Amino acid sequence: MPVKSLVIGDEMRRTLAMALVCLIALSCLPAKAGGDVVEVVVTLAGDSTLGSEEHIRRNLLSFDSFIAARGYDYPFKKVQSIFAGDDVTVINLEGVFYNHSANRAEKTYNFRGPTDFARILPAGSVEAVFVGNNHIIDYGIQGFRSTIAALEEVSVPWFAATNMLSNTWILEKGGFKVGFTGAYNATFGGFRDQMVKDLQTLKDAGCDAIVAVMHAGAEYSPVRVKSQERLAKWYVENGASVVVGHHPHVVQGMDIIGGVSVVYSLGNFSFGGNAQLRATQALLAQVTLRFSREEGYLGHQVNLIPVSPSGTADYNNYQPVILRGDAARAVIELAQRDTPFELAPYVEGVGALQPFVPAPEPETEPVE
Repeated sequence: MPVKSLVIGDEMRRTLAMALVCLIALSCLPAKAGGDVVEVVVTLAGDSTLGSEEHIRRNLLSFDSFIAARGYDYPFKKVQSIFAGDDVTVINLEGVFYNHSANRAEKTYNFRGPTDFARILPAGSVEAVFVGNNHIIDYGIQGFRSTIAALEEVSVPWFAATNMLSNTWILEKGGFKVGFTGAYNATFGGFRDQMVKDLQTLKDAGCDAIVAVMHAGAEYSPVRVKSQERLAKWYVENGASVVVGHHPHVVQGMDIIGGVSVVYSLGNFSFGGNAQLRATQALLAQVTLRFSREEGYLGHQVNLIPVSPSGTADYNNYQPVILRGDAARAVIELAQRDTPFELAPYVEGVGALQPFVPAPEPETEPVE
């Protein structure tokens, strides 16, 4: 009797891959997780410029023109399978929401979108934004204040320690609190006191875990630099549970420092600043934080999800897409080149799900 070959379709492959990842994830859970386990899923995306430069704003291929023609839900439409299914999605808002061209800072690039572009965020299932970057002051304090007002108008919280205003944010789920803070590396030297205060605010509020976002590094460098390592280590030493970064506009690697995962650079996401992209590979970092009713914060797991900032190769269409196959594996390889340990491999339809990282052991007072 002839032996029939088993043909596995794409859907079955995705099902098997998901089952494999679930088994890996379950096997990584700590053995003594007493009581119910609560998971908080946080998706972090990289540099997102929801606007244009002044001289290309009316161009048919500008970000502003794309939104006018396609609507507020356009930029994040192709990633809703991720953004709509998590507990919170955070992007780095690299630019301002401001209706005027006045007060433009003297710098090489100035990015702004009109204040109504803030509606892109709730339309795209983005629940919070980080603003501690080098473009939040592109139109001075007026542009900054206009941006904060536009975010408040659409009920999207913001966080960052900046030299103008500082803010933290707390997400609550199942009786547990996850705090969000972060800073631009340029403020690290002279603004560290506020960064300490922001972390203490989250601790005083009873946060069970803290996500720190850093904007640091050398633009278009495929490897992290000392300033990124220094800022990441500072956040680890001061109580962060996870540290995720951006600013280089390209993918960089990971570290695990004292039970804290550090992702140095996610690259660009929906980047309206350039009609042509210099880098078309990026990552989403989806962090699952786990808590126990009896033991509190148990640890976390990072899934690196390969994406491209544009769905077209010929020009930037400002609509990120999820990568698959060889294109996805190539992105993980970029991260691997800047990672001192072996990353878990990419699994089709899932991502590169890294092993569970247990929470650091609590510090104990020395016995005299």
